[in-house]
Amino acid sequence: MPIQEQVLILHYMMGGTSPVPASPGNWIAYREIPGASFYFGPFVKRAVNPLKKVFGRNVSGLVRAAEMLAGKAIEAGDAGFEFHLLPHAPMRLILWEGDEEFEPEANILFSESIADFFSPEDVAWYAGMLVYRLIALSV
Repeated sequence: MPIQEQVLILHYMMGGTSPVPASPGNWIAYREIPGASFYFGPFVKRAVNPLKKVFGRNVSGLVRAAEMLAGKAIEAGDAGFEFHLLPHAPMRLILWEGDEEFEPEANILFSESIADFFSPEDVAWYAGMLVYRLIALSV
């Protein structure tokens, strides 16, 4: 397991002392995480842009890769999936396919309790870890 993943798991385990399961429907954008505005640029570069670049004109590739990682399809965008990589830290990826008129768009949402387990930098790594796994599975 790569060292960054080991560090994320350690930080997760050291996080919330009394984990509260994520409430369904309580999703927040990265910028809504306390202290995350400072790290927004790296988050976009690490997770959102690669998601758009690889899958923005290849939604079927995202669908195949998400199914391999047990992503649950959600009704959002042209393709949306919910992932539960760690308990109490679900994540949603939403993709809008690009065409001749519009560039692809993507968003990544987190359980509102994500800050109980991770720092903003860790959240960016966590999202990037998922996106890059999906990219690897799509080839």
